[in-house]
Amino acid sequence: MYGRFFVSSMNSNPSTAQAQSLISSNGSSSVDSLSVKTLKQIFKLSPIGTTILDLDGQFLSANRSFCETVGYAEDELVNRSFTYLLHPDDAPPLKELGEQLLSGERQSFELKTRYWSKPGKLLSVCVSATLLHDSRQQAICFLLQVVDLTDHKPTDLKQGEPQLRHGDFYDRLTGLSNRSLFIDKVEEVVAWVEHRGDIQCAVLLLDIDRFKVINDSLGRSVGDQMLIALGRRLKSSIRQYDTLARLGGDEFAILLEEVDGLAGTLRVCDRIHDMLKNPFKLGRYEVFASISIGVACIDTEYEHSSDLLRNADAALYHAKGQGGGGHAVFDRTMHERAVALWQMTTQAHFAVEQKELSLHYQPVINIKTGQVVAVEALIRWNHPQHGHISPSEFIPVMEETGVITLIGDWVLRTACQQIVQWHQQLGNINPIKVHVNLSARQLAQRNLARQVESTLIETRLPKDLLWLEITETAIMRNSQDGVQVLEQLKALDIGLCIDDFGIGYSSLSRLQQLPIDLLKIDRSFVQHIGSRGENTEIVRTIVDLANNLGLDIVVEGIETETQLAGVQALGCYNIQGFYFAKPMTPEATLQFIQKCNQADVNWIQSASA
Repeated sequence: MYGRFFVSSMNSNPSTAQAQSLISSNGSSSVDSLSVKTLKQIFKLSPIGTTILDLDGQFLSANRSFCETVGYAEDELVNRSFTYLLHPDDAPPLKELGEQLLSGERQSFELKTRYWSKPGKLLSVCVSATLLHDSRQQAICFLLQVVDLTDHKPTDLKQGEPQLRHGDFYDRLTGLSNRSLFIDKVEEVVAWVEHRGDIQCAVLLLDIDRFKVINDSLGRSVGDQMLIALGRRLKSSIRQYDTLARLGGDEFAILLEEVDGLAGTLRVCDRIHDMLKNPFKLGRYEVFASISIGVACIDTEYEHSSDLLRNADAALYHAKGQGGGGHAVFDRTMHERAVALWQMTTQAHFAVEQKELSLHYQPVINIKTGQVVAVEALIRWNHPQHGHISPSEFIPVMEETGVITLIGDWVLRTACQQIVQWHQQLGNINPIKVHVNLSARQLAQRNLARQVESTLIETRLPKDLLWLEITETAIMRNSQDGVQVLEQLKALDIGLCIDDFGIGYSSLSRLQQLPIDLLKIDRSFVQHIGSRGENTEIVRTIVDLANNLGLDIVVEGIETETQLAGVQALGCYNIQGFYFAKPMTPEATLQFIQKCNQADVNWIQSASA
């Protein structure tokens, strides 16, 4: 990349053979053989890394200490340019000093600089250089001595800076590299890839799924224990010279150096997922955890570590949007879509006015009567430029930006109006309840109960037909304030439901304190129920718990006849899932309700036909 290492117009064109002769000589008329052998032995065994270069900067020889420092065998270095090991930014000053040696302006020099080792680590070293001459005072070669300073100073330390404290570069809880040191290492590797061009590296960003629930329900001390234990497991999943860091909270990062392409990177992801199959033993608790991983491979197009981390973060966001517990590899469309999504979400309130948002409804069937007893309102976004956008993509962003509180008010009002309209069309036969989801941000609103009451008065929906669904995670996130809001809502005589029950970590005592009427058993527990007996006991326990607390149950995610039979055997009769119906437009939902009202209960047995 930088051409010849030391090049000067004053070069007297000495023969490289002379330097090689000096290295390999067994004796001469001017130096006895014992002295030459002794000098060679001193060169080879010196504890200071020493190397000899020809006048073009090519390696002629390197001793054991130098080879151990840089990680290359001597035969891997011979005939390579010295710039092969240099950080690109440090080559120009060394070239200038080499020219000064050749011109006679200097007799020697000493310089702090940076070397690349074979594993891709950037070493901070002190280089001392001297120009050797023959008996006729003609320059023959350069003699370099290299002292590794890496253990004494951070690798990116500038000349003259004081040594920084250990805590400035390492996470205090886990002892792993922190964000600052990790970014430094990524910058070094990006430069290394640019310099070499023939190696492949990757960055993994890792985030514990639903970690806040663990923290809020089991306590921060247990959460800290989990972070420490996870750090140990992650460390065992990578090689010694890869870098593991805790960036903050429950976010970790891994820098894979000289990895075997994307295939090698994905093998590391698989190892990480596999090692999480066993629970963490944290005091008296056993906690299962899953991780989402975003992958970004380093190539020569990267200019800054921030670009790489941004792309890995986009991939992580995509992985979490798929439900967690998996990994995603960054591609350019992810970044473009992420930028577009953020732009769209900041203008989401206009989407209501422009009728881009709509509600679909998924029925809840009572399999004893065959009737629709409730519907769940689910938001959909059909953007004029980007088409249908998945709720798993836009709802978390709306939640983070706060737009969800505006959209949530629209969802509640629209759903209530729809139910009132259906009841008028159906003649109020078999009143149907509507389930509306509340986000964590909405639950944090102290005036939420007043807003709900105002909507009920405005739409004239009977109070007992409105059910609000809150995830177990949202309740734990809002803790005591959330319980107060739930009590205010319950005072309105509306129904309250915990959605996705079973995937959080709320204690039974906490559940008894909540003014809840219904539990929705999460779909993850019914996926294998009845087929191989998996999760059957978990669902049975939840059913028994609900019965003992006087709570109703809805099982969601039923997709097969086997699953339906399995939950029915456990005494569950209110069912929601694709087996009966997917979320539908208001028109299609009304037709479905009318069909159920007219059908015999036996239609359930032929629902999949």
